[in-house]
Amino acid sequence: MPIRQPHRACPFPLRSSRLCTAIAMTLAVAASGTARAEDGAGRRTTTELDAIQVTVSTATRTERLLSDVPVRTEVLRQEDIALRAAVDFSQAAELINGLRVESNCQSCNTSEAQLLGLGGAYNQLLFDGTPLLSTLGGVYGLEQIPAAFINRVEVVKGGGSSLYGPGAVAGVINLIPQQPADDGGFVQLGIDVQDGEPLYYADGRGDVVSDDGRFGLSVVGQAAKNDAIDFNGDDYSEITEKEQQVVGFQGWYALSDNATLRADYQFTHEKRRGGNRFDQPEWLANVAEALDTDYHRGGVRWDQIVGDDFDFNLGYSFAYIRRDSFYGGLGDIATDPADPGYDPAELDPDVPGSAASISFDQYGETENPLHYLDSQFNWRRGAHAIAFGAQYKRETIRDRNVDARGETLAPQTEDTFSNLGLYVQDEWAIGDVLDLVLGARADKSSTLDDPIFSPRIALALEASDRLKLRAGLSTGFRAPEVFSEDLHVATLGAEPIRIRNTDGLTEERAVTGMVGLDWRSDPANPVWMFDATASLTDLRDTFVLGGIQTDADGSLYQVRENSSGSRVAGLEANLGWQPAGAFRLTAGLAWYRSRFDETQVVFDDTEDGGDTVIATRDYLKTPEWSGLAQATWSPNEDWDAYLGLKYTGKMHALNNNTATLNRTPEFWVVDAGATRHFHGSDGNGFDLSFGVRNLFDERQRDLEAGANRDSDYVYGPRFARTFYARLRYAF
Repeated sequence: MPIRQPHRACPFPLRSSRLCTAIAMTLAVAASGTARAEDGAGRRTTTELDAIQVTVSTATRTERLLSDVPVRTEVLRQEDIALRAAVDFSQAAELINGLRVESNCQSCNTSEAQLLGLGGAYNQLLFDGTPLLSTLGGVYGLEQIPAAFINRVEVVKGGGSSLYGPGAVAGVINLIPQQPADDGGFVQLGIDVQDGEPLYYADGRGDVVSDDGRFGLSVVGQAAKNDAIDFNGDDYSEITEKEQQVVGFQGWYALSDNATLRADYQFTHEKRRGGNRFDQPEWLANVAEALDTDYHRGGVRWDQIVGDDFDFNLGYSFAYIRRDSFYGGLGDIATDPADPGYDPAELDPDVPGSAASISFDQYGETENPLHYLDSQFNWRRGAHAIAFGAQYKRETIRDRNVDARGETLAPQTEDTFSNLGLYVQDEWAIGDVLDLVLGARADKSSTLDDPIFSPRIALALEASDRLKLRAGLSTGFRAPEVFSEDLHVATLGAEPIRIRNTDGLTEERAVTGMVGLDWRSDPANPVWMFDATASLTDLRDTFVLGGIQTDADGSLYQVRENSSGSRVAGLEANLGWQPAGAFRLTAGLAWYRSRFDETQVVFDDTEDGGDTVIATRDYLKTPEWSGLAQATWSPNEDWDAYLGLKYTGKMHALNNNTATLNRTPEFWVVDAGATRHFHGSDGNGFDLSFGVRNLFDERQRDLEAGANRDSDYVYGPRFARTFYARLRYAF
């Protein structure tokens, strides 16, 4: 007999979705019609792209048609990720309007996902509904999630749902894995060539499903490797040397017609290093940022249907990171014996006060375990669908300073923080045209004396069969804990820069209001689709980092403190057009004005004898304008092609070396590619993909050079012109 599934995330592969991408010309959302696509293993299928057919789960954590979800949800499909040959999540994320991935380090390439005009610390990254990244994992985690693990990406902007924690001020990004209906899988080999240097990768997935559908298991793996790349010829890298291996599985077992047990696990090992002198140990480089990371994450979940009106799910997930790191180096010291300034004593770690004696002691060892318990109970009563539950997160950071031999130089520091959240949410269908979502959370953070209450409300009005209006108001907060940027140690020259919280640092409060509309030309067969959303986020006691200061022992540091507040106003608009099943055009534009209420000092060298003070109200490295556009064409069963455009507008970037706040140029990045399919009647066969990213090599030109460079002065497109090819076999 068929298996009855819980009323939540769909257990079978979703063959249709909505893509909300964009451009810098006008407005955006995925179009409709009929087009060919691939299932999770790469087999060719026919897919209805009409957004009304899409099933999503992130906004309410229940299985709902996209057109019925009261909280607006944007979806990036696996087919579009595969067509663009994205290697990891950081590349796939750039296909969603208003979601930007910004590089934050020239030496180690750490990056963040900006959403709703706010930085990465203001959004939550989820894997199938549970937190994916711990504090330490958020530093480099965007590049450690293989695209092979992702079936689709669902994005909910703003905090309109009470089901997610206080950190979801800007929204949530949920990575939904593939859950296959039958046996199959794929293997693929790929190469990206950037500035003449190759990145090699191989990945694949194997699926096993029992004949009765009660048991399924997917095993996924990826390996990638590339050498360091130097864009400006100064012998210091802009792209890190990196070697990465990822393996994981996801499985489920139906204990009965009404109960399902699910489990997943991923292990990532990554080594990356930036700087110079890659043939030498890190402490003998002029500048080196090097990480050797083991990252374990996984979880189990029990879904239970009690009756037609009640079901629940209970879950536990964990993450554990063990990282060896090095931030620093010799600095501007001659290392070539032929150099007139060469002094062998500076390279001897046993000589007190030498550059090598300092560099020899700049290693670190960090552990970051996280545990997360989650529950959700769903009760349906007439026009009401009530969800309630509890969530508990506990995380620990243990860090110690060691030398190159691994001997401890400073006592281990340890910081543990937790949050207990209780929530309730009522989805109320008021007649046939109005849906109202009323919700609230109460969160008790271990860093705060009192719990914080966060009410949230959203509504959706079906104004006509073609037009839907949405509005929402949400509140949230960030507690004064350890943040991911604290655990990325920036360098100025070869000097590490640490971050400290000021005494009395209080939580940051947020209120976000959003209004928007969704329109389609014909509900049955839309050719045109349009949406627009305006938002305003008011932040009180906003966290800010002051200028770089010098401590009594000569070390560099920045202080995090509360500002008076800030405000982010935004507008996103998306347009989709699909005149025929073979052609689809999506385009979109995003505008965000992110400003502090009062001028903030971002550079001050007066304590070090200088005379320069720089202050601004604008958020740094946050452009006002950005956009995306994509045209896809499938002329027949054998070919798919795309042409993409990504626009990044001007923004402010601080250069600590030149003591200047610079206005960056704008960037227009053009991508193009195609896939040739060689498939038999059984769906098995090969796909050959090829193309170019950043065709016109749009990127930062005023890169910092040499040993004294400011590694934080990096902005704009993360990669140079890149040619790629990929061969994939589906079975």
